Order: sequence, then structure tokens, then C-alpha cells
Amino acid sequence: MSYANNKKLYVATYKEIIIGFIVFCIILVVLYPKDTLTKQVLAESSNYDLSVIYLENMLKSDPSNEQLMLSLAQQAIKANKKYLAYKLLKILKKSKDINIKKSTYLLSYQIAKEDYFYLKKEKKRDLLQQKYKELQTLFKTIIAKRFYTKESVAKLYKESSFLHDTKNGYFLLQKLLQKDPNNIKLLSDAYYLSSKLHKYDESISYLQHLTLLDKPHQNRWLDAQYYLLINYFPYKEAQQFLILHAKNSPIWEKRLIDFYIAHKQYKKAAQLYMNDFHHTTDPKEQLHLWFKAIQTLQAGVLLKYAVQLGSRYENYFFQEKKARVMLLKLYISANDLHKANRLSQKILKIKR
Repeated sequence: MSYANNKKLYVATYKEIIIGFIVFCIILVVLYPKDTLTKQVLAESSNYDLSVIYLENMLKSDPSNEQLMLSLAQQAIKANKKYLAYKLLKILKKSKDINIKKSTYLLSYQIAKEDYFYLKKEKKRDLLQQKYKELQTLFKTIIAKRFYTKESVAKLYKESSFLHDTKNGYFLLQKLLQKDPNNIKLLSDAYYLSSKLHKYDESISYLQHLTLLDKPHQNRWLDAQYYLLINYFPYKEAQQFLILHAKNSPIWEKRLIDFYIAHKQYKKAAQLYMNDFHHTTDPKEQLHLWFKAIQTLQAGVLLKYAVQLGSRYENYFFQEKKARVMLLKLYISANDLHKANRLSQKILKIKR
């Protein structure tokens, strides 16, 4: 005959499990060294709630243990007990231990950012704005007090962008460049941030480096350099820059001519046109450049020099009707009646 066990199956409540865990912890405290046991609890990843309970009890027996308090705050965050974590971190911010303080502020930033994205998800705009300002304040303190490691600089640099903190972002970026001075992305960021902070000398330095390193985008960096020089530096520095690059680039030569005209250096601008005139054998291009040089001198009311240049090439371009008409008008406008009369006589001869 079979025998049946009529006892009912008993299921422990959550409360009883916790009590059992506390009793178990007490036993472990007796049997194991405290530091060893704490490390084992902190390594526990299956039940953060029980870890928090253990650490709270440990803290009751050692309330001045800041390292234990910090560990409890870390576990409280993992167990989603934000109120407890904030309470502990507030206390720890007054610590005299620099390492504790450093960890406290970094942990405070972490939990505040988690709350920020929660508020954003819930569309709580007023609270979201307050939390964002809190993050900015924490971040400024972390940077000002050097509460970071060499390994965390890159991550904090990204945070500076999220917080629109240009000043501290630039500070962190310079540290990154010390390790990787030829990083094009970092150099590009450094140029933009230094410009935003009105550190134009430094911006120019970054742009010069980029011009050498980033060949595919060299023109972009040259353009940016010229923009800074023309707007924030003495005009002579921009002029030197243009002269240097105009030697091998028609585009930059045109900009140098425009620069000379803008600064009323008409003779220099005309001379550039004539330099090109002497470097081409195309008659049409020569005529065009000669015209531009004379027109530039006229624009500067340098009629004497315009007449001299026109007269010098009068015979060279005499067969061109356009040249004859232009020269006649030039001589008359300059009140050089002798040259005007002589040219008129020459024109009449070819029309007979």
C-alpha cells in the first residue's frame, strides 16, 4: 500500500526572505571578515535590493564610514532607490577625502543625467530645465575641481557638447590634443571652439595645422584662415597671407587684387594684372588684362599712371578697335590733349 505525505507546501513571503537574509548576513559577519563580506555583497548582481539592506545595516554599525556610504549609494542607484542615493551623495559632497569627493560628484552627475532623460521622456519641461541646470553646475564643479581621470576626459568632452559648455569643452579638448596632436577631428573642433571663445590666435594655429594635414579639405581651412585674418587681425597679416598663396593660385591672386582695391592700393592691384599679362601669350587674354589694369588705375583716380600704361601699349594693341576707343577716352578724361590728338591722327590714317 502506498504512503502519501499530507503536509502542505509552504511558500515564504518576501518579508520573510528579507528577514532571513538579514539573519544570514549577521551570521556571515560573525564568520567572515567585514571587508571580505562587503566585497562579496558589492559583487552581487542578482538582487540589488538585498545588497542595499546589507549595506544599510553595516552603515548603522559604522556611520562614519564614507567608503561604505559611497558603496551604498552605488547599490541604491542600481536598485532604483534614487532618494536614498541622493541623500547619501549630499552628505558625501562634504567629505574631506578627495577621492571620495571625486567619486561622489561623478556619481551625482550620472544619477542626475538619468533623471534628466526620464523627465524628458515624461515631457516635464519645467523640471527638465531645472535638472539641466543642475547637470551644468555639477559638470563645472567636476572640471574646476579636477574630479576626473585621464581615462574619462574623452567622455567628459562629449558631455560638454551635450551641456553647451564651450569653455570647459575647449579645456578638455586641449588635453585630448596633447595625446593625439594630429587628429583632424579634434583639430577641427579646436578651431571652432577657439573661434567661439574669440581665441583667434589659437584658431589660426589650428587652421595652419589642418591645412597641412587635411589635404582633401585644404581650401576650406585656407578660406577659414583668411576669414579670421581679414576680420580680426591687422590688414598686413591678411596681405602677407594673400601674397603667399597668390603665387600658385589664380583664385587667391584674384582675392589679393580685391584686397588691394578694398584698401585703395590701386597701383599694386594693376601691377598684378600686368604680371599676368606678361605670363600669357594669348592676345585676347593680354588685351583683357591690360584693360583691367587701366580700369583699376582709373578707379583710384590715378589717371597719370593709367595714361602711362595705356600709352606704353598703344602700338601693341592699335589694330584693336576696342583698344583705340578706350585709349582715346582715357587721354581725353586725363586732359592729355596731345596724346588724344596724336591718336586721333593715327586713327584717321587707317580709315583713309
